[in-house]
Amino acid sequence: MGALRYLLFAVIGIVIASAMFLLLNVLVSASHDAGTGFIERWIIRATCAQYELHGSVRDAAGKPVPYAVVEVTYFEEQLSTRTGVDGSFVLKAAEPVCDQAPPTNVTLLVLADEFRPKRQSLAFEVASVDVRLEPREFRP
Repeated sequence: MGALRYLLFAVIGIVIASAMFLLLNVLVSASHDAGTGFIERWIIRATCAQYELHGSVRDAAGKPVPYAVVEVTYFEEQLSTRTGVDGSFVLKAAEPVCDQAPPTNVTLLVLADEFRPKRQSLAFEVASVDVRLEPREFRP
């Protein structure tokens, strides 16, 4: 009698789980491309890496550097922006990296008038960076 009870609970659990799975599939399918299956969408969402980097650019004294060019390069992708008046910037990739593993590192390049260019390597997972620029020395 006890084994029959456990079997009944297992069957009821499977039926409830299947109903929830189908309901979730309908809800997600209603808002996404019909050409991509439910499982495929979950796999893509779980394995894609969307690149985003926030930060600021300052001079050696700690003052913000406005309108500096900030570039990040990884794979064949190059993202570029300018800092605001407060020296802050946000870079966000338009497309996530889905068809291959995300890169280990990205290359950051910061260019500004009257300052030496700054190039550094960052881990792909780094979300925020503060860059200090050194003044350019002019020698006749």
